[in-house]
This record gives sequence, C-alpha cells and structure tokens, in this order.
Amino acid sequence: MTIAYFQTLNATVESGPEIRQNFREHAVPVLLEHPEIDCVNVYAPELVEDPYVDDGPPPELVVQFNVADLEALELVFNDQDVVPILAAPENTTASAEVFEVIAYDIESVAEPEKRTAPLSFNVRYYAPVTDEQHFVDFYLAHHPQILADLPGIRNVFCYVPVASSAKSPAPISNCILGNEVVFDTLDALNQSMKTEVRHRLREDYNAFPVRPGPNTHFAMQRQDFS
Repeated sequence: MTIAYFQTLNATVESGPEIRQNFREHAVPVLLEHPEIDCVNVYAPELVEDPYVDDGPPPELVVQFNVADLEALELVFNDQDVVPILAAPENTTASAEVFEVIAYDIESVAEPEKRTAPLSFNVRYYAPVTDEQHFVDFYLAHHPQILADLPGIRNVFCYVPVASSAKSPAPISNCILGNEVVFDTLDALNQSMKTEVRHRLREDYNAFPVRPGPNTHFAMQRQDFS
C-alpha cells in the first residue's frame, strides 16, 4: 500500500509564485529529511483546454507526499519540525486529503505506478453523493480503463480516501474520490482532449448510476523531489 497526503492551497494569483518558491526552498528539504516520506511533489497551476469542463481558477499550490502506510503518516504528523511548515500562509486557505493510491496499467508503459512525466491533470469528486460507495465502485471499474486509452498518457492513478488518526495540519476535505492522469506536456494533454477518447469519457460520466456531486478538474505542472 502507498498512502498519499495531499494539501491544496488557495491564494491570489499574484501571491502564488512566491508561495510556491518559499515552499520549495523551505518546506521540501524538511519533508525529505523525514525517514517516513518517500517523495514530495509540488504542483503549480496550468490551464487545460477541456471541451466539457471549466472549473475556474486552479489552486495556486498543491503539495503531495507519500508514505508507506497510515502508521508512517502518524509519525510524520507527530514530528514538530514538519507540522509548522505545512501551516497555511496568511491570506490563504488550505484543505487536505489522505488517500490510498491505485495505479492502473497502460499499454506500452512498463511501470505505470512510476511517474515519468511532469504534467498532471487532477480530478476530485466531493460529497454530497446519494450512494458514495456505489459511485466509487462504478468509477473504479469503468473510468480509469478509458483514461488509459488517451493518446500520450503516461500514468493513471485513482485516490481513495482512507481514515487516519494522524492530525492533519489542514482540514480534511469531503473528497470521496481522486483521479490523476499524467502527460509529458500541457500540449499533449490538450491534444488528448480533442480525441474521441475524451467523448467516450463523457459518455461514461453521463452513465454513472449515481450522479456525481461537486467535482473539479485542474491541470498542474508538477515538480518531483526525492
């Protein structure tokens, strides 16, 4: 099992570059020093050309780090060097998720669980949903398999929330399911949005037996640190 902790920071566009730079310079080295943390990922906003969705301005910073299990996450959040660096800066708002990571097979990709490209398209589904488990089960059984057909795709991940006793530095959101697809470039993602696979994905979305609640779709340029 791999557990991913995500923290999303909303701020003004003007403050975003400074917030991201400060995090890279000051927080990333501290996180990487922790023995339980395998990697740290820093996401910066991009603008995707999707024919079906436009969810407005993306967050100015998304942070991810991975650990082996929930016990390891608890050790991270018991570390008094870690918690302060994840505190939301002034005039920003933050939320968090704790997910189990599921990687899906992609034809011609030898190790689909390893990211080898820096452009991520992150999707989140939130409550309320009339039957959360039915929605999640149907999505996991149908949608990622279509995503894997997108031209140029490098990874397909789903993120399933897991309960944790660790105290998150940011409030846990009401996300019920996450998804991420990875491409070499923003142009490669945008080109995939023009294909028949994108229309198949929308058809599958419309066929969900349980109607989705609020959801977001944001393209992000990702930096990986290990």
